[in-house]
Formats: sequence, C-alpha cells, structure tokens
Amino acid sequence: MSPDFDDQVAAYERWYATPLGQLVDRVEKEAVWTLLPELQGRRVLEVGCGTGNISLELACRGAQVVGLDASGPMLAAGQDKARRQGFSLTLIQGLAGDLPFPEAVFDGVISILALDFIPDRPGALREMVRVLRPGGFLVLALLNRYSLWTLKRMLRSCIKPSFWRGVQFITPRALQRLLASHPDLVEIRHRRAVYFPPLAHPGLLPYYPNMERLGQNLHLPTGAFLVAAARKWVS
Repeated sequence: MSPDFDDQVAAYERWYATPLGQLVDRVEKEAVWTLLPELQGRRVLEVGCGTGNISLELACRGAQVVGLDASGPMLAAGQDKARRQGFSLTLIQGLAGDLPFPEAVFDGVISILALDFIPDRPGALREMVRVLRPGGFLVLALLNRYSLWTLKRMLRSCIKPSFWRGVQFITPRALQRLLASHPDLVEIRHRRAVYFPPLAHPGLLPYYPNMERLGQNLHLPTGAFLVAAARKWVS
C-alpha cells in the first residue's frame, strides 16, 4: 500500500469492526483459504499487509510471516495487534516493486487488495515470483471492475477525495492474463467472492449469506473480490 494510507489506520480498523465489514472479511478469507496449501512451518510473505489482518490469520495457521507495506503507521498498528494477540510478525516497510529480499527465500507470497494501488502490476508480480522458491505458492486478490462495490467506490471518488481515485480496477480476464504472462507460474486457479451489495442496512444483512451462496453456485461474473492462485514452476 502507498503512503496515502498513513492517515487511514483508524478508518481501516473501524471498517473491520462493522457488521458488513466483518461479513466481507469472513467471505474474502474463505475464498483465499480455499486456494492456500498447508501453512504450518512455511515462510510466507504478505505484500501490502496493512494493519496485519491477513498476516495474523496466516500466523494463526502456523506460517512464519513476513509482512511488507509502504505505510509506517499501518505497520505500527499491525505490530501492536500482533503483540496483543501473542504473535510474532516480522513487519518491514518497503515497496512491492522493489522487494528487499534475495531470490527464492519464501515458500509462499500472498497479496490481498494491494495490487489495486500499484500502477506497475507486472513489475510487482515479477518481484513476488523472484522471491518465491520453486514449487512455492502465490495468491493474489484484487477488486473486480464489474461489481457494485467498484461502482460505488468510483462514484464516491468523483464526489470527494479518496484513495480509490485513479485506481485502474482489473477485470477477471485481465487478472488471468496477468498471471499467464509470467513464464514461471503454473497451475493457475481463480475464484470470485462478495456477491452481495455494498449496503450496510441492518434489515438486508441477514440475506447476504444466501446471496453469496447463490452467486457462488451460479458462477456469476460480478463477484467483487477476485482471487487467483498459482505455483512457481520447478525446473
């Protein structure tokens, strides 16, 4: 994530505390976990770790986690949460396009809703694959251009300043092309999630799990959360 997120820590944490935020978080994580292998004892890098939401879940599942983010305040909040929950995370300030690690040092690399804010996505992808060991796993998640959630963000950013302004939201086909463009990535798989609308009305929330199941069963193209997984080729 970019330094623009430095003043977003409180808002970021408030979102996860809301009923809608908790539901979205659970649904997104379920989509990610279905694409992850066993994590116990594996060294995993999260690129764009923010306040550690995903990194802490990875640690809960037994991974040795290194988190990287461009925002110092985000990292500080993540380290504070890790201490309070009794986990040891290595959190480093840095950029996705220039990862401060040698080649082939991680068993897995994961990046959840961080590439949305990185203009040079192919360059960031090359860096993630570079630090990945042969046979290691890569999981990326970005926001779907063809969703109500993206439409809401685009409209709101036109009305008032927002860190969503200027984001080039990806399409499912473009995400497929992005991973397929790297010669070292094989066994590419895709999932979509978050089919319910971005409305926090208490009367609607009880129906959202049913809407989510329907969207998953029908394989609709409008899931807001696009997840892709791949493995680094072993020569």
